[in-house]
Amino acid sequence: MASSITIENVNAAYGAVRVIEDVSINVKAGETVALLGTNGNGKSTLMKCVMGIVRPTAGRIVAEIDGEKHNLIGLSTEQIVDLGIALVPEGRRLFPKLTVEENLLLGAFRAKARAQIKTNLDFAFEAFPRLAERRRAGACTRADAGAAYPSGG
Repeated sequence: MASSITIENVNAAYGAVRVIEDVSINVKAGETVALLGTNGNGKSTLMKCVMGIVRPTAGRIVAEIDGEKHNLIGLSTEQIVDLGIALVPEGRRLFPKLTVEENLLLGAFRAKARAQIKTNLDFAFEAFPRLAERRRAGACTRADAGAAYPSGG
């Protein structure tokens, strides 16, 4: 599944406060890109624009998924998630009362993902063996390191 995203000349604001202006990024299939910057530079706002949470006041956001282009501006967050695009929250804001496996299963929201739950879980547990060790752990503390700290940290 080859995917890319193009963000061109995006502006966004909260009311009269302009937060990002003329932002352009092109992420091609297979690339990894990091948005870096100090607090207040618009990183989260840009990601919220991609996810349909904040509507840009100008610009284009186009995702190409399996050869099909999708204009994300104007789509609901649910429609964007259904395309397979998701935002992983920072700060390990997971569901600490759920097990590691239950947190991973939340990613099977899309019908296509639900159809491949076992394959996807096996892939995650193979790629991150520590998750497999903790798959049934729930967690409240760093000591028991369950869902609240799935990376092992």
